[in-house]
Amino acid sequence: METHSHRTDKDGRPQAEENYPAHEENPAPSPEAINEPNDRPASNTIWVSVIVAIIIMALIYFIFIY
Repeated sequence: METHSHRTDKDGRPQAEENYPAHEENPAPSPEAINEPNDRPASNTIWVSVIVAIIIMALIYFIFIY
């Protein structure tokens, strides 16, 4: 298995890629991009808001139209 070495700054953040020809043989994303933690799950909030909106619309429909 190939290991990737990325340049980091003094705080440990990865630096921008400058050697593009080096990745022509293996254009896969970096391990940091694949193993990034999901610390802000916006998809859960969107699903909850969609379900609440559907329930409110159904109540309005049954109270005022039906």
